[in-house]
Amino acid sequence: MIRVDIETIIMASGPVPSLIVLRERAAGAGLGAPQRSLSIQTGSFEAAAISRGIDHGQGSRPITHDLFFDTLTKLGVKVERVEVNRVDAPVFYARVVLATSASDGTTSETIVDARPSDALALAVRANAPIYVEDDVMNRAGTLSLRTERESTEDELEQFDQFVQTLSPDDF
Repeated sequence: MIRVDIETIIMASGPVPSLIVLRERAAGAGLGAPQRSLSIQTGSFEAAAISRGIDHGQGSRPITHDLFFDTLTKLGVKVERVEVNRVDAPVFYARVVLATSASDGTTSETIVDARPSDALALAVRANAPIYVEDDVMNRAGTLSLRTERESTEDELEQFDQFVQTLSPDDF
């Protein structure tokens, strides 16, 4: 399993699907290895629910994901982790791993099948880690060949070259 973070949410409207981009954590990519990302299409309402969980936005009333998370919390159940575990293009599958502690100190896990959008909406509310199965990342993921640092340095170099071409008449 590969630990990922939600890199971005691209909100769309109408018949165009929204997009959730999960990016491999830098520590998991290794030295010099490019980071991978996984893009999952979802509906606009589902993308908004994930975004609302990230922003900790509270409306006047709880939405379904808030209700479910609050119910789990009150029952003493913890969202342990979320796993994107399968892809049958273009459909992705996920699991929510729930942990329950017994009075004797033991912990048991329960795995619940979920749509990735619902699983991610719960993960952001619970601050639970998100994982992607290696096979899913290998089959459906993409490589980012430029690192963030290289991208910033390239942009600064291009800006510097542009500024050097300016003259007072350009203003």
